[in-house]
Amino acid sequence: MKEMSLYKIRDLAIESGRSVYNIQQLSNLIAKPKEITTVYFSRLVEKNLAKRLQRGRISFTDSDFVIATQLVEPSYISLDSALAFHEIINQVPAHIQCVTPVNSMRSQKYGIVYHRIHPKLFFGYQRHKIEKSYIFVADPEKALLDGYYFNFYNLDDLISMSEGLDFAKIEEKTFDYNNRGSRRLKEALLLLTKRK
Repeated sequence: MKEMSLYKIRDLAIESGRSVYNIQQLSNLIAKPKEITTVYFSRLVEKNLAKRLQRGRISFTDSDFVIATQLVEPSYISLDSALAFHEIINQVPAHIQCVTPVNSMRSQKYGIVYHRIHPKLFFGYQRHKIEKSYIFVADPEKALLDGYYFNFYNLDDLISMSEGLDFAKIEEKTFDYNNRGSRRLKEALLLLTKRK
């Protein structure tokens, strides 16, 4: 079997639009068996063509936002991180805050915190191009609602940061949610949509 150049693998990975790979994803991209891909994985890191994020995960970028979005899937950037991205707030949070329907976790090494949200509330985000890759970021309205859901923001925070925002676009999907804190969320949304 012909060996692939590490530079070619790196270029293929970057051109694909994805920047963070596990062994299976890279194996699919280069059409090689997982055993061979595992060897390429190690060589890419040894030659500084990729960096090891954790066991079985490498990255072809240093972008914190790209790593945050692609390290745990599905996930999107939310809360203060999304509000700073959309220039709703000026301060940059100490950690990149993400939301996922999977498990809550923290990556101290990369300064990323993943908060578990109910799957019915996993919506309200957009894909944004960054470098040659992509990130998923909550719309400002959803970032605020996520913060209220996790008790990071109170109702006064929502009102003070919601100037010019349109909560009607997330109202319908939120009303499908009937679990923990649903009444509180719906009451807040009703108040915010009436203020418009």
